[in-house]
This record gives sequence, structure tokens and C-alpha cells, in this order.
Amino acid sequence: TRPDSKDRNSVDLIWFPTGGGKTEAYLGLSAFTIFLRRLRNPHDAGTTVLMRYTLRLLTAQQFQRAASLICACEYIRQSAPNMAKELGGIPISIGLWVGAGVTPNKHQDAVAALTRLYQSPNENRFIVLACPWCGAEMGPVRAGNNWKVKGYRKILKPSRVVFRCEDSNCPFSAESGLPLAVVDEAIYKDPPTLVIGTVDKFAMLPWRPEARSLFGLDHNYSPPELIIQDELHLISGPLGSMVAHYEMAIEALCRVGVDHPPKIIASTATISRADEQIGALYNGRSGFLFSPQGLGGGGSFFARENTTK
Repeated sequence: TRPDSKDRNSVDLIWFPTGGGKTEAYLGLSAFTIFLRRLRNPHDAGTTVLMRYTLRLLTAQQFQRAASLICACEYIRQSAPNMAKELGGIPISIGLWVGAGVTPNKHQDAVAALTRLYQSPNENRFIVLACPWCGAEMGPVRAGNNWKVKGYRKILKPSRVVFRCEDSNCPFSAESGLPLAVVDEAIYKDPPTLVIGTVDKFAMLPWRPEARSLFGLDHNYSPPELIIQDELHLISGPLGSMVAHYEMAIEALCRVGVDHPPKIIASTATISRADEQIGALYNGRSGFLFSPQGLGGGGSFFARENTTK
């Protein structure tokens, strides 16, 4: 809430055992940040949160969870009495930015992939298998001896594929559809509020000048305010050295037109020498362990060790 706070210069490391709620913690923070920006300036849309993972499989799984949150945010925006005045007229959306190996790069690739899906239902490049809001099935399903594709709609002029729930009771079955993007071309044209990507995708920035839109450039939006790095312990060794180089560039892009750095949140279930790693990755920043340890080794403000089990 205070861009000039000294806390912007430290990296909060969410350290919790597996299943303890790390993802929920940073998704909640993402929603807070998204609404705060919209309430301060309803017209300042653009990418507010950058969320990064190291593994593409993990990215696709987390995309499903984050998409449910974004649908909830968008439902709130649409339900606001003075929607355009309070939270802006641009949808709160999410984009999966992982590239051609997983998702289509261009609209024409997406249309071709949808056509192929009717013949090869195992080659689904659209990731979304259920409506993030109501859970209705999406993707290829058996219809007698043939296959039907639910929830992926081909739109003409311009030719592209959009997501639209097929349950008529779902608020995202309307023409505007679900606020999800998985095609790179769509992500660059209308930068999503939350962008989920892999760390290697950011290495494409020098070859994809149109990706500048993710940092508010060309659209007159503020740059991202929150960067979330999941599974911090995996970014070490040669990968860590490369990621650290790009962190400098990403922070510079996030500071264009503003006087403060983005807030960085990291997450891990297992890490040692965290301060040293954070300093090496993020330009000498200090680390802050969240949640702080309590008086005993097994307790914190959010959890306690149950020794009777």
C-alpha cells in the first residue's frame, strides 16, 4: 500500500511445509494488490502481478488454481454497482505465458490446434480442462463415435479461440466468456492482470519486443507492482546465475515511470541459506522469513506443531 516503504527492498520468503497454504497466501496477496490498483485508478489496468515458476507442468497446474481466483475477482468487478467507476471497464484477467512448447504462440496457431483437437483429442494445447468458476467440463469429450470440444470457441474477425463456459447457469457462459488467455499474441495485445510464466520465458524478452506491453509500455499503464517467485529453492546453480541477470532487466522494466521497485514475494517448502540466495538473485536485497518463528521451533503465528499425532 505504501510504494515508498523500505519493505519494498526486502524479499518476503513464504516458508511453510508442503500443504500448509503457501499458494493461498500469495494468491490472496495478489487479489489485494489487483483491487488496490483498480480502486486507486479504475483505468490503470494492465499487468499488476507477475507470477513465475520453474517447471512448465507445475505452471499449468497452478494456472487452474489462480484462474479460479481471477474469475472471482472479475465476478466482483462485474457485480459492482458502479462497475466502470469503481473497478474500471477492463476485465480482470489471467494469462499463461509459457510459449510454443505448451500453448500456441499466435491466433492462427490456436485455430489450427483447435481444428486438430477434433481428430487428436490427446493433443490439447489449451490447458483448461474445467471452468475455473463452476467446474463444468471443458476440452475434448466423447460424443458417440466422434469427439466434441467443450468451452473452446472459434471467433471470426479476427480469427481466434476464446474460452466460454457451456453451462448456461454460469456467469462466464455469456459472450464475453472467461477472462483467460493462453495465446502469446493475445497476451501482448491485451496484457492480463495476472501473468503466470516460467522463468525461462523471460529470456525471450530481447526477441519479443511486443512483450513490453506486460510492463505497461505502449498502453500507458503502470508496470507490475508484485512479483511472485514460487519454488525459490529450485533457482540455483547455472539456472540461478541466468535468472539473476534477467532479474536486473525485469526490475528496470518494472521501474519505468515510477519511483519505486516492485514488491517481490518468494515461496518455498525447503531452503537453506535463504538470505544468501535472495541477495544473489535480487540485486543484494535482504530476505524476510514469513511467517516469523515463534518462541518454540515448531510454532509460528499461523501454525503450531501437534506432538500428540
